[in-house]
Amino acid sequence: MKIFVVEPISNEFMNLLKEKFEITDDITIADIAIIRNKEINKEILDSAKNLKVIAVYGTGYNMIDLEYAKKMGIKVFNTPGLNKNAVSELTIALMLDLSRNVLKSLSVNELGSNSLLGFEIKNKTCGFIGLGNISINTAKILHDGFNMNILGYNRHKKNIDFINEVSLDYLLNNSDYIIVGLALNEETKNFINIDLFQKMIKKPFVINPARGMIVNNDDILYALKNKLIKGYAADVFYPEPIDKNHPLLKENVIILPHIGAQTKEANDLVSNAIYENIIKFMNNEKLNNLL
Repeated sequence: MKIFVVEPISNEFMNLLKEKFEITDDITIADIAIIRNKEINKEILDSAKNLKVIAVYGTGYNMIDLEYAKKMGIKVFNTPGLNKNAVSELTIALMLDLSRNVLKSLSVNELGSNSLLGFEIKNKTCGFIGLGNISINTAKILHDGFNMNILGYNRHKKNIDFINEVSLDYLLNNSDYIIVGLALNEETKNFINIDLFQKMIKKPFVINPARGMIVNNDDILYALKNKLIKGYAADVFYPEPIDKNHPLLKENVIILPHIGAQTKEANDLVSNAIYENIIKFMNNEKLNNLL
């Protein structure tokens, strides 16, 4: 059994796989592919004649042509929710970094400079656009730990006691911080655009731990240059990685190289879930989280 791995996974997981399987960087000969962010399109699937299973190292699977994979009889599963705390903690770190001008302060020598005057997040209002597992987990930490007022917008009601579910316009008008928690699909591409930025009356900080294509690059740059928002932080970008000379990086922006799920704890949970499903596949058992 050959397993295709070309993206980072935990060392422990890689060693475990090597004990039982052959690891390959050639998907055309692989039986199983473990994918994080690599695009698996129709052309790649056509070349992968032996491929039987695609395992997604995390939640998002927009990089896979899922319908075509299904037509080819390839099983695809993801590992949802297992990295939610890792992403939540990074999201809050980005909020704090923006609020307290942490990165800016690294190039300032003056003690207690007024140029670094920041904001406390305690008692402020945080709006979540999309209420998936990560958003709900992040909202609970902010509500319980920072006494934040939590607003949420979602297509379907979630009825969570610490989240006040409101219309999108209300959220945009009343949030000090806005966190993007949408899954990427055709409906959500460029969902965060100039029309929404112009409705953000309180000029919030915007944080995107979800997917880069959900936020329109040109519009976020316009919003920053024209002070429609105070700052922008993201763990994602399109295309990744961001060019070091991109004009966005001259604004009040933090762009990380997609490290939200990169904690030992999250890696261990995801690795165990994938390994369990690989063994189930070998034993002709039903796989968890089939897409």
